[in-house]
This record gives sequence, C-alpha cells and structure tokens, in this order.
Amino acid sequence: MRRISSFFMNMKLRSKFLLSFTAIIFVTVLMISVVNYVVSIGAIKRNSGEFSEYLIGQIGINLEKRTKDIEEIAFQQFRSSSLSERLSQTDTSEETIYFRNKYINDFMSELMFTKEDFLAVMIIDVNEKPYLVQRQTFHQYDQELLQRLDIDAVQQKRGKPVWFQGEHGTVFMVRAMFDIPTAKYVGMIAIGLDSSYISSIITNVNQLMDGDILILNENNELFVPDLKHSGVAHFFLDNKLYLANESKNSLAYNGSQYISTVVSTLYDKWKIVQIIDVKQLTRDTDSIKYWTISTILVSLLIAFLMAVFISKNITENIRLLLQSMTSFSLDFNHHVIVPKSRDEVGLLAAKFNSMADKINDLFNSVYREKLLKQKAEYRTLQFEYKALQAQMNPHFLYNTLESVYSMAKIKGEEEIGEMIYLLGKLLRESIGKKGDVLTLQEEISFIQSYLSIHKMIYGDKIEVVYRLDDELMDCRVPKFILQPLVENAVIHGIEAKPGKGVIHIICRAEEEDLIIEVADNGIGMDEEMVERLLNPERYGTIIDSNKHTNVGIISVHKRAKILYGDKYGLSIQSKSGEGTTVQIRLPILDGGHSRD
Repeated sequence: MRRISSFFMNMKLRSKFLLSFTAIIFVTVLMISVVNYVVSIGAIKRNSGEFSEYLIGQIGINLEKRTKDIEEIAFQQFRSSSLSERLSQTDTSEETIYFRNKYINDFMSELMFTKEDFLAVMIIDVNEKPYLVQRQTFHQYDQELLQRLDIDAVQQKRGKPVWFQGEHGTVFMVRAMFDIPTAKYVGMIAIGLDSSYISSIITNVNQLMDGDILILNENNELFVPDLKHSGVAHFFLDNKLYLANESKNSLAYNGSQYISTVVSTLYDKWKIVQIIDVKQLTRDTDSIKYWTISTILVSLLIAFLMAVFISKNITENIRLLLQSMTSFSLDFNHHVIVPKSRDEVGLLAAKFNSMADKINDLFNSVYREKLLKQKAEYRTLQFEYKALQAQMNPHFLYNTLESVYSMAKIKGEEEIGEMIYLLGKLLRESIGKKGDVLTLQEEISFIQSYLSIHKMIYGDKIEVVYRLDDELMDCRVPKFILQPLVENAVIHGIEAKPGKGVIHIICRAEEEDLIIEVADNGIGMDEEMVERLLNPERYGTIIDSNKHTNVGIISVHKRAKILYGDKYGLSIQSKSGEGTTVQIRLPILDGGHSRD
C-alpha cells in the first residue's frame, strides 16, 4: 500500500489529474448504476408480488361468487317448492310413492335446466335412497358421487355446502336439507357441474401472469386438478406449505427460487395459491443489466477523454513554467513564457516573466547593488505572491461552493443546493463589488438573496413583503446600508417571536429625500432601548442575551450622518410585543448627483 501511495505521489501532475478524474467518475457511475439496478429488481419483485396477491384475490372473489350462485339456486329452488313435504311423507302406498318419486324427478329436472353448466342433480332422502337426473346417461355420476360422499359429515354441516372434485371433469356441491318450519333433516341435494365453470376463472388470470394457480377447498383438498401443474406445485402441496402463517413466502425447488402467495376467502372456505418463478419475474431485467454495463463503459470512455482534455489544459501552463524555470536555473537565460490561459497558474507565469526580467537587469549592476536589488525583488515577490494568494482564495471559495451546489443537485438535495447557491451569490456580491456606493437595485438584490437564505432556514416562519418604487431603483446608496437593519429585524424581532413573522421593506420619495423602511411584527422594544440605539455615545453599545451586538445599526446611523449631514440617518418606532419600524433617510442621488 505504501509503494502504491509513493508511486501516486511521484506521478506527474497531469497523470494525477487524469487518474483522479477517471477514478471519481468510475466510482460515481458504478455506484449509481448498481444501486439503480438493485432497486429496479427489488421494485419488480415487490410489485409483481402485490399484483399476484391482487389477481388471486380477484380469483377468490369470482370463485366465491360463482359457488355462491350455485348454492343460492339450489336453496331457493328447495325453499320455493314442496320438496321438504314430499321427502317427509311416511305413507308407503304405491300411489303415494309414485307421486313422490314423480315430484322429486320433476324438481331435479327443473333444477337441472336452470343452468347449462349442470351435468347432474341428485337427491338423497333420509333413508339414503338416491334420485338422479343427468344430461349424459353414459356417465355414472351417482356411483362417483356416492363413493366420495360422507353423508354423516355433510349432515353435520347443518346446511353448509360442501364442495369437492369429481373424476370426470366434474365438481360437486352437496348440502343437507332441513324442513324450514320444523328444522328437521329431510335429505340432501347434490349438483354436479362441469369443472370448466371453475377453471375458466384461472384460465383468464394465467393470461396475465405465468405461474401455477391452485384452488383448495376448506379441507385443503386440491380443487379442479385437471389444470396442468408443474413439479413445484406438487412439492408445495406435498409439504403442506399452504399452512404457513405468512401470505407471501419464498421457497426453493430444484435450484430455483419461487414466490408463493396464499389468499383465503371468507371463513376459509377457499384457499387460492399462486406460485411464480423468480426468474420469470426478472426475465426482462437482462436488458437493464446490459444497458447499465453499456452506460458505464460509454460514460467511462467519455469521462476519460474529458479528463485527458481537462488535465492537459490545467497543466499546460505549469509545464511551460517548469521548462522556463529549469532553463533559467541553468544559465540565467530566460525565455519569455506565453501563458495558455489567464487562470491562477497563468498569472503566476506572468509574474515569473516579470521576476526573471528584473533578475536579468540586476546582473548588469554592481554585485552589491544586485544583491540588494535581489533582496528587494524577493520581498516584492513575496508580497505579490501573498496578494495573488489573497486573490485566489475568493475564487477557490466560489468554485468550492459551486461544486458543492452541483453535488447537492445531483443527489436530489434541492433545498441544500439552493442555499449553497444563494450563499455563493451573497459572497460574490459582498466581495466582488468595489467602491463604497452602489444602486438601490443592487442593494435590494443583495437583501433578497440574504432573506432567501433566512427563509430556507426558518421556513414559513418568515414572510417578506416588498413595496418598492421602480423610479428610485437607480439611486445611489452606501454599500450594505440595509443588511444590518434586516438582520436586526430577523434576529432581534422575529426569531424570538412565536408564530409567523412578517418583514416589510418599503422605499419611497419624500420631497428630495429617499426614505427606506424595514418594518417587522416581532417582539419590539421599549422607548429606553430605542434611545440607547440612537445615542450610543451616551449609553454605550448594547449587547443582548444572544450575544448579538447592535453595532450594525449604530454604524448605519453614523455613516448616514457623516456622509450626508445631521438631517439624515435613522429613526426608530417600536412598541413591545407589536413590532419595530426602522426608517433611514438619505438624499436622492442619481449617478452621483442629487435629483433636481
């Protein structure tokens, strides 16, 4: 590790820039791409699971409705008929038996043709004698039903329907019948249906999402098994994984991962299960992977070319300066450097040109004079270098703030980025503007940026209202004449006030004078405090509990009086608990001359 560090430290500056830019961009692009890929895969799995749960929930609703329709048809037909009385007859005469059997057959025939999906209708009386009507006579539905039917278990259900699967593409619904007035058991009714009546629900859903769909009845028996199921479905049933507490579970089968979703209907009458292969869910993510890799490679190529260009541009002046210094150190023969740019290094090269020229002039003088001049030149160079450093520091700070602002925008931190942008703008305006006066428009712009930062800090606690006369915006005012007043309104007025604070900034003309007001609805102050602010020579400087002095307001008051006379300066109106209005009076100056 030390050897690698030493190797990097000894590299040329251009190679360091190139390697650094490439590494930073590579890490950034790689992290963003990997995170996006992982998040995309997770979102696909999560959304697919939720969609699967919704689909089988709809299957459960449709299944509940379809089976409920059959149950209601049978019950309503029984309730509206005299079947209960016929089944309860004890007369054994031939005539009674004939009419009894005829009524039962007519009832079954009428029920048979109420729905085209009915294949057979069977009634079993209290003596367990079966009566059957069926559409296809070559099917022995009665034998199939009686082999699977547990009469005692159905009777104990007290009229609750029992559903189970037949062997020849049929499903059966069986329910016990009780006489309504006496609640006496009179027999049971069974209806055989074509299994497509149920399986068509699943067929429609399979067109939306691949996977196995299983329907289990209340005894956890497979319902409609004529659907084709994969090995993982049989594995799921054999291991009774449908009994798990969670509705969504993961399972492994033959080296593949699956997601199972189980939804139960009301009273656990049905369980609907969907088993989906994770590979099927993520089969379309290969394109994401390829696009991610392609994006990384293209980004690296572009970044490398940009890094080559930028590093060469940055180091070109340094290379020229190094060559000139090497030549000068050998024979004191200076070749003038022509900087490729006017950045800090270019300025340094220009200073070196100047220094080298002066050194060459010194060699034509007496050694002592030359030595003294060299020392003086060295001191001058030091002073110029420090001045250059002082010039570089603001630029460095601007560039740093702009870099932080760009990083905040990239990371989605809009509020932080805006605050950094405003701070950089304030710093540029405060340091960049030369001279002691500027236009009122520039001063208001500075205050707007300053208050924007405070509004971001305090949120909705601060509201600013501007009432400005556009004709006065070109008036010349002392630099930073408003900032101390606004800062005092925020810190001493609104910050300590509960609730929302409002600052009014107003400018208007009054005869030949410019009136600027900064008003707030803060905590205010008493008359003694106002007197102390306007007459510090009598009372001394005020320091409040938050360690914020009022030197700024005092300075504004004194500057106005010194610059323009005793007529001008501050006036303060304030009342404790209601707010403060600070008014500054200045002459109207336009381009350095007062308005006529």
